Amino acid sequence: MSHTDSVTPAATLAALLRDLAGDRPRDPATLLAAFATTADREPDAPAVRDGEIGLTYGELARRVDVLAAALVEHGVGPETTVAVALPRSAELVVAAHAILVAGGAFVLLDPETTSDLQRRTLELAAPALILTRAGTPHPAGFPVLYTDATCDLPPEELPGPGADNPAYLVVDTDNSSAVIVGHRAAQANSTWRQRLCGIGEGDSVLWHAPLTGQAAVGEMLLALQTGATLVVSPSAVLADAITETSVTAACFDHAELAELAALPDAEQRLESLRIVLGSGGSQLAKTAAALRAVSGATLWHVYGRPETAGEFVAHEVTGADLDTVPFGSAADDVELLILDEHLCPVADGEIGELYVSGVQLARGYVGRQATAATFLANPDGPVDDRMFATGDLVRRRPPGDSWTPEIEFVGRVEDGPYFAPHGGLPGELVLDEFEAQAAATPFDPAVVHARSDGPTSIITYGDLDRRTNQLARHLVALGIGPESAVLVNIPCSVELVIAIYAVLKAGGAVVPTDTGTSLLPPIVDPALVLTVADREHVAVYDIPSVLIDKVALSTYSDDPITPTERRTLTHHPAFVLFPPGATHSVTISHAAAVHRVTAVQARHHLTTGDIHLHQSHSGDPTAWHGYLLPLRVGATVILSEPPDPTRLADLITAYGITTTDFTPHFAPANPDRLYRTTELSLTEITGTASALTHLAAATRKATP
Repeated sequence: MSHTDSVTPAATLAALLRDLAGDRPRDPATLLAAFATTADREPDAPAVRDGEIGLTYGELARRVDVLAAALVEHGVGPETTVAVALPRSAELVVAAHAILVAGGAFVLLDPETTSDLQRRTLELAAPALILTRAGTPHPAGFPVLYTDATCDLPPEELPGPGADNPAYLVVDTDNSSAVIVGHRAAQANSTWRQRLCGIGEGDSVLWHAPLTGQAAVGEMLLALQTGATLVVSPSAVLADAITETSVTAACFDHAELAELAALPDAEQRLESLRIVLGSGGSQLAKTAAALRAVSGATLWHVYGRPETAGEFVAHEVTGADLDTVPFGSAADDVELLILDEHLCPVADGEIGELYVSGVQLARGYVGRQATAATFLANPDGPVDDRMFATGDLVRRRPPGDSWTPEIEFVGRVEDGPYFAPHGGLPGELVLDEFEAQAAATPFDPAVVHARSDGPTSIITYGDLDRRTNQLARHLVALGIGPESAVLVNIPCSVELVIAIYAVLKAGGAVVPTDTGTSLLPPIVDPALVLTVADREHVAVYDIPSVLIDKVALSTYSDDPITPTERRTLTHHPAFVLFPPGATHSVTISHAAAVHRVTAVQARHHLTTGDIHLHQSHSGDPTAWHGYLLPLRVGATVILSEPPDPTRLADLITAYGITTTDFTPHFAPANPDRLYRTTELSLTEITGTASALTHLAAATRKATP
């Protein structure tokens, strides 16, 4: 019953990309490379079968080029999104590939879904135009191009995409997200799946998944990136579709697999299948066993997300999988990280959240803020390396007699008790613990501003909480909420802390800056600026301003912000940071901020008895956690402009400083004096290696 040798072996990617005389050059890291090469090498190979309609690779490529030329004439090119409103058909395959050849990215719009769902899909994807045919239902309000459009533009003048341009979008209307998948990620995923399954010329792949999801795109690419035939499902009944088409490969979710395996004539119905990809979650071992009993097809358990360009793990299911079927092992050029609530790796066998890093990551979402909240910096990777937080709780099972060290699914972060930003991080916002501390110790000093040229200012926990509640309500009245960036341009002062906390309570994202910063990177688009009277920047930024030392807040309640007032979620941005002169910004979500301050607290164990000296510039992009962590645990923050070494030692002595942060620029130049002055009061210093080197040298000199 095995079909292992029933088809011609799949061509390797290297063979598919071999240079041929007269070939139109294609970037090998795009989805066009393998498709165009197959069309040149095997023009008579069947590409699409749609009932009585059949297109060879050569015919498909010619129709694609004609429509692509019309798309280019209508302004489609790299970084342009086009919605395709067509039923599942050979025409839809032509349309999607024509958009790619024109350089654009496609998003599939199922004309059989409701008009409201189509409209919401378009709102999230924001396409430049809709590609459809006359009579096909689609929302109004967008430019329309019909698939019978033609243009005289020669194929060699079609721009085509680069590897880093978008290839397609996957819209999830339930979660209000549109994932942008780039060519490099999509091509890498397709190459891995071809190597995994051995699908190629002679194979046929059933195209049946719902058009609005990642699976439909995955099925199309599984066929047309490998030289196989894409077969349009002729029936909504899977068993009938397989029987009628005799496909050799198909993708099913686990409910579909169970239904097929339970058919009384399953052995005859499924006889043509050589490769089956089962997806959708942690596959049940009994379903896999039932399928093996009626089919000799190789069964791969795969799991993926649109954010990872499709599947990123796979496991060949065998008779050894008696109780559970694991997620599997990582795809090519994919790194799987299992991290605890502090973003630290867990040991084999321990439960943690699964993060994915590597070339197969999507570019992100339409909307910068949502991208930064989910695609985080990889703590163990090189600069600019990202990882995607899947929300899956998993463990890496240690190798045993009958299995390899693979990933096992345990549950979801929001469903399971495991983490309950083991710390209770899910759902926690940046200021949750501060508000609890303010209620517990309202009369304790929270922030002390030790001016170098004026009187000292002090605010208690209770007063800080009340003043920030009033200002937050004023900001909400001005329209500030989740995804709203607020520029905070206030010198080092108690008012600076009030402004930061008020923006966070209102749900906005804090963009700290300094008077020396006159321009912002284009990606930062603040809704307003919070400043003081002598720093008003209306003329510079051309945005509304609130003068924190002048605004009247007496009409606003200073009672705690209630759950009904608060609209912030953990994935919403808390800070948007950028170093002076930078052309890009870094967004830190509430979840990421809680991860950060919790990890620092786990290392340094601040308490209500600690006094933290915070000596950074207000615009320093590395300084934000110093305004948060001490006030989450009841400690006192001493604010000071970055002092000279002599004044630094005086401050430490005068206030009994127990913790502080050093940066290389402000590390003490006279460590001997610092050590001698503070040997009885300084219990811990946190900072950079440069500062610690100075302190270590001072210790050696002062200790016999």
